[in-house]
Amino acid sequence: MNPNLYFRSGGVMPISHLSFADDFIIFTNGSIRNIQKNFSLFDKFQKISGLTFNKLKSSFLTSKSISISRIHNIERKTGLIFKSFSMKYLGTPLFKGRKKSFLFDDIFNSIHKKLNSWAFNYLSYGGRLLLIKHVLCSIPIFLLHIVVPTVNVSKRLEVLFNKFLWGSKADSKAILWGSWNRCSGSMDEGKLGFKTIQDMALTFNFKLWFNFRANKSLWAKFMYSKYCGLKHPLNCYFKLGDSPNWKRLCNIKWEAEDLIQ
Repeated sequence: MNPNLYFRSGGVMPISHLSFADDFIIFTNGSIRNIQKNFSLFDKFQKISGLTFNKLKSSFLTSKSISISRIHNIERKTGLIFKSFSMKYLGTPLFKGRKKSFLFDDIFNSIHKKLNSWAFNYLSYGGRLLLIKHVLCSIPIFLLHIVVPTVNVSKRLEVLFNKFLWGSKADSKAILWGSWNRCSGSMDEGKLGFKTIQDMALTFNFKLWFNFRANKSLWAKFMYSKYCGLKHPLNCYFKLGDSPNWKRLCNIKWEAEDLIQ
């Protein structure tokens, strides 16, 4: 792709596009002329390959420096819908600013559907325990790679799990014979063998740091270029306005670095 078409941010390494299966994100300069060049390229690709992209399922986002008049102009020229943060991409919320509880609504909906489909009265404690470990705790795993849930969201999830464990439905009141924190932990410790949501998020924080330090993926190279430059990551710190994932890395780096051999 012509370098003049790149979207540039803070002088970091330019990225023209990201692709995952049949989903693409194109990063480009926001001028009308460059956008028209991109769509000219798309038209040629469609004619040569016989493939087409669905404009009804496509949209565009802009930086905050783009004026409303230009946004409307882009909509007219491209036929795409303008969207703003927050939005979902491949099941992951894209957002700016503080994390809000509604970003995790899909997880709660999925869990409620599972709980409503299970017959509580016919499940033993052992059966409910297996479903919690291998089904319910697996639902938020994909999102935990990307976003650390707030303490409030973590507690709400754990309340749902704990009620199910003791045979109570989400909208009913019943005796809970032990808190989730008291039950979570390894069986060697006399616990039930599952983790709290915050412990699971901490595990993925470590994984994120290891992937970053390996510096093999495009994501890691971009983060090094944007936040480290020629410095060692341990000598770099986050500042106001930096991305949540960079803050996440900075908060875990000293503890995680001790585990790298």
